[in-house]
Amino acid sequence: MGQPISEAKKAEFLQRAEARLAFALNLPAHDLNRAAKIRAAEKAKEKALASKTAPVRKAKKRTR
Repeated sequence: MGQPISEAKKAEFLQRAEARLAFALNLPAHDLNRAAKIRAAEKAKEKALASKTAPVRKAKKRTR
């Protein structure tokens, strides 16, 4: 799996996913790609909710 992310980054991903879903739901019903866009947006939202969080790590000091 990937590296854990910060709470702020998770919130940003979730906000983007929700905006993407709202956009897809507001597409006209006759749009051929509407269903695919809705599924992709829902999957992005699930992924954002499931991502692991961790405290933000500080940069390591280089020693020589």
